[in-house]
Amino acid sequence: LLKMMVIPLVVTSLFVGITNISNPVEMGPMGLRIATYFLFSSACAIGVGLLAVNLIQPGVGADLEIVEQAVPQISGETSFWKIVSHVIPANPVEALAKTDMLGIIFFTMIFAYFTLRTGGEDRDRIVRVAKSLHRITMRMVNAIITLAPYGIFCLITNLIITTGFSAFVPLSWYLLTVTIALTAHFFLLLPSLVFLLTRSNPYKLMRAMSPALTTAFSTASSAATLPLTIECATEVAKMDNRVASIALPIGATLNMDGTALYEGVTVLFIAQVLGIDLSLWQQFVVFATALIVSIGAAGIPHAGLIMMVIVLEAVGLPLQATALIWGIDRFVDMMRTAVNVWSDIVGTRIVDHFEKPIFAAANSHSKMDIEK
Repeated sequence: LLKMMVIPLVVTSLFVGITNISNPVEMGPMGLRIATYFLFSSACAIGVGLLAVNLIQPGVGADLEIVEQAVPQISGETSFWKIVSHVIPANPVEALAKTDMLGIIFFTMIFAYFTLRTGGEDRDRIVRVAKSLHRITMRMVNAIITLAPYGIFCLITNLIITTGFSAFVPLSWYLLTVTIALTAHFFLLLPSLVFLLTRSNPYKLMRAMSPALTTAFSTASSAATLPLTIECATEVAKMDNRVASIALPIGATLNMDGTALYEGVTVLFIAQVLGIDLSLWQQFVVFATALIVSIGAAGIPHAGLIMMVIVLEAVGLPLQATALIWGIDRFVDMMRTAVNVWSDIVGTRIVDHFEKPIFAAANSHSKMDIEK
């Protein structure tokens, strides 16, 4: 059921997310700063995750019969040319039929970009239809997710019957790896960006935004946390509303550091469990695909796990191997959502720091014009 929803969810989420940012040219330097930060922070998050999973290697040595039959035969060279040839689809309809996710993502991003550039009534009509399709898709996904506890119970029961409790040893190492990577990104890397770029205390900002971060952790939904995040940013952290009202909603849709990090760690963990040594090129494919997919990840519980299907397929890994992590995904989802929201806050604080002098100068000119 989840695999059935991957294409509708990716296409509608990515299209709506990109078209929601308004015209990038009209947003000017502030829009460029926001986009640059989001790409940089997500790339750093994936890098932290890949470094952690390569150092700790939580899945190495696992002997799990449940996935032995699913081990694919892949080679670095074949995967390279497959990825290169499929990034730009010769026929978008054929890409849909063959579930060629990279081609689908590329076409969706290009189509969304030119929809923005078209403007006018044509753009508005297409965006309205896309938003309606996205809402319907989200309802279907939420309905499927309500069945998740029953599916998780069956998967875990089958795992225990097949392998015994030994399956939980690599799983515990996986959980430790994800936790270490998310914690490092949350408490070290993102605060470092705040300090280096704004010369302010990042932990005071963290304390001011603690209600939003706590809500993000408990709900596992960055979208549900957004109103509180904006309120804390403007009322408590004293960020300019003109920045917060733009950067935070965009971040809740497009900036998913925790999700991107989690997908990188999980895909490499699954490869290790299957006994597959991914080459540097294949790990780069994981890096790039996780970065792109995180843009289209909806701000709802378990969205990252649904989107992971794309990253797995990019390097030829089987979907059924995700059975290993479904049972603990809710807790991991809570952690990565908190990281997602914290990254949005950090980006907004950095952009706010650079925009304040511009706003002050604009206000000064306005006062002079009024006096004249």
